[in-house]
Amino acid sequence: MLKRLTAAILSAALLLPLCGCGSMFEKEVVDIQDYEPPVQEKVSEAEKVTVRNFTALKKAITEMVYSGAEGGSLAFDVNYDGDAVKDIEEACWQLRSQNALCAYCVVNISYEISKIVTYYEADISIDYADSALPVSEIIQLPYAIGVEEILKEAMENNRTCLVLFINASTYSRDKMAQLVTDVYRSNPVCSVREPKTDVYLYSGGSMQRLYEINLDYGMTEDELIRCKSQLKNLDVRSNTGAFDMDQAHEALAAYSYLAENCELSGNHGENSAYSALIRGSADSEGVALAYVEMCHQLGIECRIVYGQLHWQDHCWNIVQIDGEYYHVDVSAAISGEVGQGFLLRDEDMWNSYRWDTASYPACSGVLTYWDLA
Repeated sequence: MLKRLTAAILSAALLLPLCGCGSMFEKEVVDIQDYEPPVQEKVSEAEKVTVRNFTALKKAITEMVYSGAEGGSLAFDVNYDGDAVKDIEEACWQLRSQNALCAYCVVNISYEISKIVTYYEADISIDYADSALPVSEIIQLPYAIGVEEILKEAMENNRTCLVLFINASTYSRDKMAQLVTDVYRSNPVCSVREPKTDVYLYSGGSMQRLYEINLDYGMTEDELIRCKSQLKNLDVRSNTGAFDMDQAHEALAAYSYLAENCELSGNHGENSAYSALIRGSADSEGVALAYVEMCHQLGIECRIVYGQLHWQDHCWNIVQIDGEYYHVDVSAAISGEVGQGFLLRDEDMWNSYRWDTASYPACSGVLTYWDLA
């Protein structure tokens, strides 16, 4: 009986490949696969920063602030060098109290830390001040290099608020405000008029400084745009006819044009290059700023001098012609004879003029108005 049963089973096994039941076995083989553990999302892993000591911890939180992030996740290495709980508290406190950027725009840095078997993880939350400029609009610099060009561009674009975060700077609040003034006076058409400047200074560790610079132009943005469009259309070379001339004759052409086309409005008149060049009336400062712009367009080095004439506040210019420096006072030509204030030496000025000689180059060139006229 047992032998018959065994034979019957063997016969059935041999017959299976010949019938449709073979497909059932094939399907089972295809469905069987090796086990693969689920893969975690790469995004969440990328967002989590691993820190191995206090320096790396503080740097990670600092980079969150510098990028304007509202927080992030940290993982403490299994072999973290330090006390994770104490270190994260210390790192947040140091940033809030010793970092200039945080002092300006961060209201609070909070965290939640938890232990995951053998290591710690922490979630950082950063709250920013509503009154502060967004971090993305703050200009971050390693050193105070190129600040003049940044200020010039801000005035050219009519910006009313500018925030500079400089990792190493010696500029005080007053010096930064003076720098704004100096940039304007060296580029008198970057703004229609000299802006009223307020600077707020935030200090961090070492030489770290943040400057909030507020500029008031005394005009609406539409007025600024309209006036600047007039200045952009100013073609000094065509207006003065300064073609195929040497520098001395170009400087004379600009001097003569301004003397003939601008009235002197006194020490309390309009004091901008715009008022002198477009409106045709300005005080000595406005006239001198206009001459700076005219010389710049002609490729002549020129600066404004702030001093006194007959013990009254007065402005004029110093130009460089063929390597030599000369005084030029266009206001003197407007109120007197045309050659009265052109290409003067220091000794020509002493009787009536006063200025800080240490702040300006000595003027000792040999040319005179009469040599050119």
